[in-house]
Amino acid sequence: MNTTQWSWKDIELAEETTETLHLDSLSLEFEAAILETALEKVDWKASDSPGYTKKELGLLVSLGHLYSRLKKHRKGLGIDQILVNLCPDDPFFYYNLACSHSLLDEIDDALLALACAIELGYDNFKLLQGDNDLNNLRNDPRYQDLLEEFESTL
Repeated sequence: MNTTQWSWKDIELAEETTETLHLDSLSLEFEAAILETALEKVDWKASDSPGYTKKELGLLVSLGHLYSRLKKHRKGLGIDQILVNLCPDDPFFYYNLACSHSLLDEIDDALLALACAIELGYDNFKLLQGDNDLNNLRNDPRYQDLLEEFESTL
């Protein structure tokens, strides 16, 4: 699986674009509220068959990204946990879960999620090394061990 092609974190809007789109905190809050309302009745824990559509899953991912941009890390963590439960083989979701745990200074959980992402095939080494969301892990020797393990799989 090649995951190096794209990440939502790679998107940087020019300042004038942000102003044009009115992507200030109030409009992001509004957008998050719309998504929360749209997703209220989705059964994420349906036992016999998925209680959600691909479109609803995409809305959930978008809501998680909005929470990140709004620095609502606890809410973002909740979204990431749902996504990992729904798609347990997706390395992106584990990577985002690791970022959320790191931002909340939950180092052990962040390292565990990051190890899962790597084991599942996460391969964007450049992002892994430079992602500010993982700054809380950088001084932990276990993070360095993960980096070495990751490099050996490339």
